[in-house]
Amino acid sequence: MSVEPETKNVENIEEIVFEGESNKSTYVRANGMEFDPFDEEWMKENQEEMDEQLKNRVSSDNPTDSFEEWRKRFLSKVEKPTPPEAQVDFLQFEKVKPHGRILSWMFVKEIHCVAIKHEFGIQYFRLLLSILSLPFYDVTALMKLKLVNPSNFKGATLFERRVNLNKRTGWKNELFKPQFPIYQQIKFTLDPATNTARYKLVYQTAKVMDKIPLMPMKQNFLDDMRLWCYDPDTHKAVIVFNGDRENFRMLDLMWIVNMSANDISKLFRHDIFYEDKDAHQALRFQRVACYCFYRGIHAGSTWTLKH
Repeated sequence: MSVEPETKNVENIEEIVFEGESNKSTYVRANGMEFDPFDEEWMKENQEEMDEQLKNRVSSDNPTDSFEEWRKRFLSKVEKPTPPEAQVDFLQFEKVKPHGRILSWMFVKEIHCVAIKHEFGIQYFRLLLSILSLPFYDVTALMKLKLVNPSNFKGATLFERRVNLNKRTGWKNELFKPQFPIYQQIKFTLDPATNTARYKLVYQTAKVMDKIPLMPMKQNFLDDMRLWCYDPDTHKAVIVFNGDRENFRMLDLMWIVNMSANDISKLFRHDIFYEDKDAHQALRFQRVACYCFYRGIHAGSTWTLKH
């Protein structure tokens, strides 16, 4: 029987498992070419090589502004999202390729889907209701975050209201109810003296997109690039230009592979700015730009010969 666990009562839980087909999502270019994401596993395998290349490169001069100075100047117009509810109670039990805490979410109008960014990757959903196939603790945390670009997708605001209302009324509306687990007792863990046992929570895998359209990117547009930085509020990489030109923002580091060779070279030669607490996320963007530069991966390149 599926039941809602106590949010803070996890004393007898051993692990959280996901059952069902769980093939890794792939990205698809407009020409039909498919390729695997630069995920956490890939990053660990290639990090040493990329860091060595970054150390030895000839980098562009970076502005001398302090972190707070450029943040006030370039990011101050962005409304900060409300912080998510802590998920740590349950995330600690996801032992097989965990996605980690949810950082932000947005509607990607160019490919007409919703992207949810976690600490260790991004999940894409074609339909808003598909988001409710996530575990209840992920959905609860997600509803505490404001959509990064609500003006581009009014339906998300209504969806958020419906889910929060359903939560307050005890999840009576099945249409707007997230996935709750099935409790399964782990064999041979029953203690006769205390009549207690260890349990695992069983979920079905989320209904994510198996084939993710790769974001179409502008070409050769970074000639007047000033710097790039990691925005700790929206969890995007932000490219800042000289003058009054509007910033360019990237939620997904995979979008870099669809940039021109010239633009990737610009990213590669500029150190990304970030706060210490965001080093892991920010350097993922930097390392992908480095990898693409040295492997000749860019818009129009033949991926299968380079990856």
